[in-house]
Amino acid sequence: MILESWSIALITCSAVTIVFGFVGAATALRLLRYWDLGSDSERQIRLEEKVWLTAALVQFALAVQIISAVLFVYAADYFATVLKGAMCAAGSLSANVYGLPALGFKLATIVGGGLWIILHRLDIDCEDFPYTRMKSYWLLALMPLLLGDALLVLLYLVNLEPEIITSCCGIIFGDQESGGYSLFDYSSGPTVLLLLAATTVLLLVGSMAQLRSASTATKTALLSGALAAAWIGFYLLALAVITVQVSPYVYALPHHRCPFDLLRYPYLAIGLPLYLFLHGAVLCGLGASLAGVVSWLKGGRAEVKPFIRRAALFSSIFLLLFLLTAAWKPLAYVIFGGQ
Repeated sequence: MILESWSIALITCSAVTIVFGFVGAATALRLLRYWDLGSDSERQIRLEEKVWLTAALVQFALAVQIISAVLFVYAADYFATVLKGAMCAAGSLSANVYGLPALGFKLATIVGGGLWIILHRLDIDCEDFPYTRMKSYWLLALMPLLLGDALLVLLYLVNLEPEIITSCCGIIFGDQESGGYSLFDYSSGPTVLLLLAATTVLLLVGSMAQLRSASTATKTALLSGALAAAWIGFYLLALAVITVQVSPYVYALPHHRCPFDLLRYPYLAIGLPLYLFLHGAVLCGLGASLAGVVSWLKGGRAEVKPFIRRAALFSSIFLLLFLLTAAWKPLAYVIFGGQ
C-alpha cells in the first residue's frame, strides 16, 4: 500500500508540513531568546520580518494539512476496494490500530494550527505585539502533533495488509444484538440528544454574552474557559449524533450508520455542509474563547473585544446552520413519510 498514489500524496503532505513546521519552530526559538520590541537593532528588525514569514508558512502548512485530512479520508475509502471485508473508509481505518488515531491527530493539528493563526492575527492587531512569545510557545507545542500525525500516517500505510479481513461500517457502527460489536451504545441515544441540546443552549447563551462583551476581563476569561470546554464536548456529541441519529435518515436505511459515507456521492450534498458547518462553528467558538483567555493573561486588551464579538457571531451562525442541516432529513422523514 505504501507505493499507492494515495499513499505517496499523504506522505508528501506530511513531509511538507513537517518541513514548514521545523522552519517555524526554529524562528519561534529565536523569538523566545532574542525578541525585544523596544530595541531597534538589526537583529530585532530581522526577527520582525521573520514573524510575517513564519505566519505565511504556518498558514500554508495549515492549508496542506486540511488537504491532507481530506485526502486521508478518501484514501481510506479507496483502500476499502482492496481490503477484504471493508466497504468504506470506516473499515479501512479500522484495518489496523493506527488509522483512527491518525485521523484524530490530523483534526487536532488543523484546530491547533487554526488557533495559532487566530492568535497571530490578535498579536499583529495590537501595536505592542503582546502575544509574540505566547504564539511562539504555541508553535513549538504543535510540533509533537505534526510529528505524531506523520508517524501515525506512515505506520497506518505500512501496516495495511490486503489479505487481512477487516470489518465494514455495518459491523463497526452496528447493533450488538445483531451479533457484531459496536462503537456506540444505542440505548443511550435519547440521552446523547438531550446532552447535545443542553450543550447547544449553553453555547448560544454564552455566545450572546460574548457578543455583548460588557464583562470584566476576569469574567470574560472564566466564560471563555467554560465555553471552550463546552465546544469540545459539543463536537464529540455532534459526531456521535451524526453517526447514530442523522446518517440512517440520510441513507434511508435504518441500520446503515456511518459518518464517512456522508462524504460519498450521492450524500455529499448533505455531508459536506454538515461537516463544514460543524467544524466552522467549533473553530470560531474556540477562537473566541482563546481570545478571551489570552486577553485576560495580558491584563485585558480592548483590541481583542471586536474579534471576540465577530467570532462569537460566526460560531452561532455556523452552529444554527449545522443544526438545520442535521435536522433536515429526520424532519423530512417525519413530515413527508420517509421521502
